[in-house]
Amino acid sequence: MTPRPPVRALALAAVLAIAGAVLIVVPVGGVGGIVLTVAGAVLLVCALALGLVAFAVPRRQKVVIRVDDEGYRVEAPGGVRQGEWSAVTRVTASPGRLTLHQGERERVHLVSPAGPTHEMDALGEAISRHLDANRGYRTFEG
Repeated sequence: MTPRPPVRALALAAVLAIAGAVLIVVPVGGVGGIVLTVAGAVLLVCALALGLVAFAVPRRQKVVIRVDDEGYRVEAPGGVRQGEWSAVTRVTASPGRLTLHQGERERVHLVSPAGPTHEMDALGEAISRHLDANRGYRTFEG
């Protein structure tokens, strides 16, 4: 699952960059001009840093979910969670979220930061197919 683009952070970086550029370009003489130029340079550096962080952080927050006939594997920045289909006792769903229940206490939450997406729908269908196959369920066509 791919995280949402960092729109707010990029918008803030753009505003900081514009403000910094204006402060650098505005011609004011004396000590006030030096202070404004330094403040503008600081704003430009902050804008650049925020822009770089806005692009770097979502890439590190990427979650990879693999499902196969035996089970699932979720690779996230916080670690790896995996399990077998035979251990899954229930699956619950809400918009943008799937929860795999394993017994009474164990839960694996799969959350889409963008809310309901085609990616989550496809994942839900794949989980359903694998669970059905694991339990011996099949569809009859006649």
